[in-house]
Amino acid sequence: MKTMDIKNKVLWGTSMVGLMGISYWLYRFSFFEMHGMKQWPNILAILGVIVIVIATIFGNRIISGAAVVGYVGGFILAMIFKTYGVDQGGGITNNNWIIWGTVFIISILIAFIIDFILKQAYKKERG
Repeated sequence: MKTMDIKNKVLWGTSMVGLMGISYWLYRFSFFEMHGMKQWPNILAILGVIVIVIATIFGNRIISGAAVVGYVGGFILAMIFKTYGVDQGGGITNNNWIIWGTVFIISILIAFIIDFILKQAYKKERG
């Protein structure tokens, strides 16, 4: 596997953080009426930026890309598969945050697995 030089790392990391920022702005503010969550988009976006920065430092494009894809895909799947319920106090609840967070975390874990497999295959190839 080809290692990334500093310029490529910075460019990739900046573009991934920029995409995460655009996604965050859209989902937190523009689509607020769809989901009604204030804190959860913030938490996932902060976690996503942390993952992107760490992955970029180590030169891993797959994991940083998966953070953005998981954030966007998690939101889309949460809006498609959301269900509403009522808590014991009579308040309305939904499962948006569970679906969004689960898809986000699973996408990052899958990226870790893919990265591990690719590194093992590369080591085997190099002998």
